[in-house]
Amino acid sequence: MSERARLRVNLTQSEFEVEGSEAFVRTYAERFDALLDRLGHGSRPDDPPAGKAAPPAAPPLSIDTASLGELLHHLPRSATDVDRMLLAGHVAQSRSADNAFSTGEANTLLTEQGVKVGNPSQSVKQNVVARRMFRHQRRYRVSQIGLDHLAQLLRPALTA
Repeated sequence: MSERARLRVNLTQSEFEVEGSEAFVRTYAERFDALLDRLGHGSRPDDPPAGKAAPPAAPPLSIDTASLGELLHHLPRSATDVDRMLLAGHVAQSRSADNAFSTGEANTLLTEQGVKVGNPSQSVKQNVVARRMFRHQRRYRVSQIGLDHLAQLLRPALTA
């Protein structure tokens, strides 16, 4: 009758434990020895093989620094004209000296990207009602609620 054996690996709390007969545990022990040898040399199982460089990671997308075209590309298909106008308003506001924008400026940015909004002034009004924008000296500004809404719409692209 064989004795019970246990193999325990911690690797900073990712823990793995095998318990059973000595022969059963020995099969896993050999695999772990090989794995630990690779880890000891600085490579990990998910690292690309030596000689092959990992593809460079794309820089993270930021609402404040990305171009309108990039941001429009990452909007979900469910985005409405109201959402597109909010995004264009934010970009227009970030480019202006007085930190505000007009309906025409936001619509021009969208038109330059090939996006046709059916009724731009109505989209701005709906954003104002939803408190995503507010009036500022005959122009508009995107509110914090609007920025949070944009971040939520673009969350998959911002976290990728």
